[in-house]
Amino acid sequence: MFHSRHTTTFLCALSVFAGMAPQWLPVPVSAEQAARADHATVHKAGMHGQSPAWLEQLKGQTIVEDTMSGRPDRAAMVEAQHQRIMLQMGKDPQVHQVNSGVYNGMSMTHQYGAGAQDLLLMSDGRTEPVGAQGGKCPASAPVKQYNVSAINVEITLNQWLDFYPGYTYVLDENLDKVREEEAKNKAAREKEGVDPGAVIPGVQAQWIQPLSIRGNQGDCVKIRLTNKLEGGEDVSLHIHGSATVVSTTGASATTTNPDTIAAKDKSVNLEWYIHPNTQEGVRQFHTYSNDRELTVMGLFGSFVVELRPQAAGR
Repeated sequence: MFHSRHTTTFLCALSVFAGMAPQWLPVPVSAEQAARADHATVHKAGMHGQSPAWLEQLKGQTIVEDTMSGRPDRAAMVEAQHQRIMLQMGKDPQVHQVNSGVYNGMSMTHQYGAGAQDLLLMSDGRTEPVGAQGGKCPASAPVKQYNVSAINVEITLNQWLDFYPGYTYVLDENLDKVREEEAKNKAAREKEGVDPGAVIPGVQAQWIQPLSIRGNQGDCVKIRLTNKLEGGEDVSLHIHGSATVVSTTGASATTTNPDTIAAKDKSVNLEWYIHPNTQEGVRQFHTYSNDRELTVMGLFGSFVVELRPQAAGR
């Protein structure tokens, strides 16, 4: 459930997603409001195939709630703006005959499962992100140890302290700092007037943000993942493009390996020998256990592979 100083309805925050209001919704509205909601019905531009019933329900609910809050045309205006941008991109000679990916023709409602392109909500189950050829670290490799916990956390979105109850990975050494920042934001929401709490522009000095960890080529990175989620969900941590293994067995830490999953209040130990020839750069990691719920609500981060120290200094 999304929370803010003005509303406790998560769906209202999703009002940017356009659609039609179905008749079954059990929300009391006046005839005038219903008429205005019908006026806000928009064309499902960019949709391929029939959208699922739950998406239609979600879109309808946002239309009605926008109407009740005096903004009946909001969804239509956002969708129209989206289509205008797409048309402008189509006129750009720099993108002609260039494959810019599946997002190029995607309506915003695709983020919520329209057709077969629910790309932003969950991982592509057809692709295994972790290599199956990894092995345990050699004894001579420098070790970087990260003790990581998966936790529930209130994620504040802006200086008006709108927030949603989400999830995050956090280094155990920083857990108290995350809770302190969370408490400061919560206290600020209870005050009259505008108090930004712990929120400042950017994320450099804030603790509630996606976790980023690093390792050099030639390092042995060890990760101890502990599940501290309050709801009892299983959790995992899979680094895309890595050759991570389960430390206790040496088996590849693929998404189908049950030993990679940490049950409530349990831990798993992973390790990755970053071969000296590994391409430097950023790799995404997130949970594949309860992926749709946990990842989209904050349980993701980045792993940065850096050059070997001697190579970086040349």
